[in-house]
Amino acid sequence: MNYKRMREYTHEEFVELVKTLKEDELLNLCNNYGGYPVLFRMSLDERINHIPFIQTGSAIIIRNIDGQILLQERTDRNKWGLPGGCQNLGEDLRITAIREAYEETGIKINPNNIELIDTLSGESRKNSYPNGDIVYNNTSLYLADISITDISNLKGDSETKRLKFFNPIELPENLMDKDLILVYLDYLNRKLYK
Repeated sequence: MNYKRMREYTHEEFVELVKTLKEDELLNLCNNYGGYPVLFRMSLDERINHIPFIQTGSAIIIRNIDGQILLQERTDRNKWGLPGGCQNLGEDLRITAIREAYEETGIKINPNNIELIDTLSGESRKNSYPNGDIVYNNTSLYLADISITDISNLKGDSETKRLKFFNPIELPENLMDKDLILVYLDYLNRKLYK
């Protein structure tokens, strides 16, 4: 069955839809139309969507041969951030990173060619969505180096206004994910002085 993206339903429509679905249909809805955390948040009564929610996901630093990193200007906030998103049910976080990279940039990355930089959680990962949802993200940050040929495949999804490579010390002012980028810069310093 084909569904709309979860955020395209009114709360009432969505709750009625979810009540009719079996587990495999719910998994299909999650995996193809917005992810499990979105399913959970959309199912909450709007009067209690201010209750903070913990969600797990991945972000990825995509680095070109010049050492620049790829940022995505998001349509929902007019801010620049790293490609990334929520983990699907049962999904390995490495797969989350490469799936989100492909969805948001059009770049296909081999999961064997990414490196875990760190996992971040806590207050720096708190995020408020435009609809009022409040989440604390547990984010695994990965690194992928790409060749010049990969750059020709850049294409964003509905969450992407535009994609651009930046020098990591010359980033835009309206930046999301500052904590992730600072961890990446610290990672570079540690590699440099080993």
